[in-house]
This record gives sequence, C-alpha cells and structure tokens, in this order.
Amino acid sequence: MSNCIDLIKQLDKKSNDKRRQIIVDCLKEYGVDYRVQEYATGTNLVVDLGEGDRRIGVGSHFDRVPEAPGANDNGSAIAVCIEIIKTFQERGNKEMGLRIFFFDEEETGLKGSSAFTRQYGVDDMAGLINLELVGIGDKIAIWPVDQDFPGKLLETFEQCAKNKNIWTRRFDKIIANTADHLSFRRAGLADAFTLTCISDKDIEAAGRYYEAMARGADTATLSMILSQAPVFKNYHQAGDSYDKIEERAILMTSSVVWDTIITG
Repeated sequence: MSNCIDLIKQLDKKSNDKRRQIIVDCLKEYGVDYRVQEYATGTNLVVDLGEGDRRIGVGSHFDRVPEAPGANDNGSAIAVCIEIIKTFQERGNKEMGLRIFFFDEEETGLKGSSAFTRQYGVDDMAGLINLELVGIGDKIAIWPVDQDFPGKLLETFEQCAKNKNIWTRRFDKIIANTADHLSFRRAGLADAFTLTCISDKDIEAAGRYYEAMARGADTATLSMILSQAPVFKNYHQAGDSYDKIEERAILMTSSVVWDTIITG
C-alpha cells in the first residue's frame, strides 16, 4: 500500500481531533514546523515553507461529516498537501513562498478558513489552490471560475496541467460553490479557487444534472443523477472509504500543484 493510501486509511472514520493529530504526527515525522491556530470552536494547522514574501496557499480540511469515513472528502486533499510538503523538502528552496492549510470545520460553515482570514488576512498571499475530492478521477475540475477570469495562479495551473496532458475545465460551480476558497475571496483574495478530480462519467452526469435542473426536475430525480457520478456517489456517505481512492489521482494532483508553485 502506498504512503498516500495508507495515510488516508489512517484517517478513515477517525474523530476530527484524531484526524488533526494524525496530520501533526506526519509533520513531526518529516521534521516540519507548523502553526496551531486555535479559535472559538476549532483548531487549524498551518505550514509555512520558504521565505518568500508572497505565499501561494494550498488548502485542505481535515474535518468530516459524521456519516462518512472522510476518505475522498477530504482525506485525499490532506494526502496531496503532505505530498507537496515532502516534495518541497526534496526540491524546494528558501526563496519560495508556500503556505499549506489543514482547516477545521469546513463541513459546518467554513469556520476554520474564515477564522484564519479574520485573524491573519490575505495581504501576504499571491493566491490559493484549495483541494476538495481529489482522490478519484483522471481529470481536474476548477471551480467556481468564470471562463474569462484572468487570475495569474489559475492560468499558471491550467498551463502546467496542459504541459502534462492533463485535462482541466473551468466550472461555474460543482453542484454548490461552497468550499474554503470562499473565505479567501471574501477577504479580498480574488485568485482563489478549488480543484476536484473527476472522470468522463462525472462529466456525463453533470450534463444530465444541469439539463434536468433546467427542466425543473424534482429533488429525487436530481439526487438519482448525482448518484451516477463517481465523484458524488459516496459523497457524505458511508461509502466514502479509503479503498475507493486512486493513488494516481493523488499523484496527478500533487504533481500539477507543485509545478504551478514552482512556476508561479
């Protein structure tokens, strides 16, 4: 079993406090300094790497909904963030500016990311690549982004993916627009977006979903269509377990994110 999948297996079904401790244990194992931000209802972990004045953020959240083991949502993102940290240790340099987030309480109203932006602001950040559901699929959805949005970090990510022959597409939403990028946009960081790994079957299901919405389909019909999309089949369900995760998706995402960081 790969280190990525093994980490996600460790996180499966654990309490949010235990999931945070597993991340701390990983950071200590790799000798990485981290910041603990405690706020009224939770605790964030933040890792700053390099000494650059302007930092590119890479975001994940470690909390899960009670009914789901939390593998793709969002253990997969945690695994990508750990891979980025390991890659920085192997190839990075002090001139880089990188900030890795492990947010608490995303599932209950983006509380962790909101607490960070309230306390620290975004003035020293060049942009944010947020990660949600990045453990299944061979393509990358970028959302919520208008087709003509000119963000430098966004465009760099798209070019780096193209260089690797990885399909990407901008979406105005992935069913909902809610994820931790929203806290940063509200704080004034426009170049903040979320990545989700998808497959051809997801794209087909998305087309049927939006067509059904346009026809005024009822909730049961929309839910049935969503259940046919691999990325949403186990979303917030008991089936969101580590054995569904594809290592190639984790490595694909971390590779493109890393290339974006060193290019941007």
